[in-house]
Amino acid sequence: MEPTPTMVVFFDLDGTLFDHYHSLHLATTAIQLTYPGLAGKNVEELIDKYNTALQQAYNDYLNKVITYEEADTRKIRLFFTAIGLPEPSLDEVKAFRAGYKAVYRASRRATPGSFETLLGLRKHGYRICVITNEQTEDQAAKAEAIGIRHLVDRIITSEEAGYRKPDRRIFQYAMKQLGAAPQTIMVGDCADSDIKGALDAQLAAIMYSPTAQESQRLLYGHQIPVIHHMSQLVKHLDIPSTTPCRFKSP
Repeated sequence: MEPTPTMVVFFDLDGTLFDHYHSLHLATTAIQLTYPGLAGKNVEELIDKYNTALQQAYNDYLNKVITYEEADTRKIRLFFTAIGLPEPSLDEVKAFRAGYKAVYRASRRATPGSFETLLGLRKHGYRICVITNEQTEDQAAKAEAIGIRHLVDRIITSEEAGYRKPDRRIFQYAMKQLGAAPQTIMVGDCADSDIKGALDAQLAAIMYSPTAQESQRLLYGHQIPVIHHMSQLVKHLDIPSTTPCRFKSP
């Protein structure tokens, strides 16, 4: 007899369950106070340039231009160049990284409503799986730091699966690992990595976007529900105790 499919919800971590923007904003503000050259610059502009540098460094790592250990140095040097500061020495990179990470890590928290939503899903029989494009040890530590690790059944990383979002194979790998029902959904904040990846794997998807004005968005030929607060997720799910989860159209 075939085992009964498991009710599962997939979540992204950074920017979805983990409030990356909150930590990023506080860390960037702290760094701005440390470097006179950043005085008077718009914090949102600095955040945008930092995120751009982060993504470029991460892409260089994925393309095997640099190692994972070199990505931090690459990111900081790109950021300095983008904001018009001289290229930092190795000692300056270390000092920047230490100051930034101290504030970033101290301010880590779950996105509003995430803890209560995960707890509610578990009470209704759902299993929770995080799918993330990062190193396993780092992401497990992050989930622990924001207080949700005990509510998550599995954290599946690109390091473990051998594929990174939006590759459909990481979602298929997660489905197999969890024995998930076909009606499983993916909740994430990134249109490309989370939404497109889920759709390519024949999963339903929900966009998490706290700043969005709309309740649905046309992405990749599909009308995708948009939630602005994690507590809104439950209205998109049927949560009976005896049948697999079913996806509701908005």
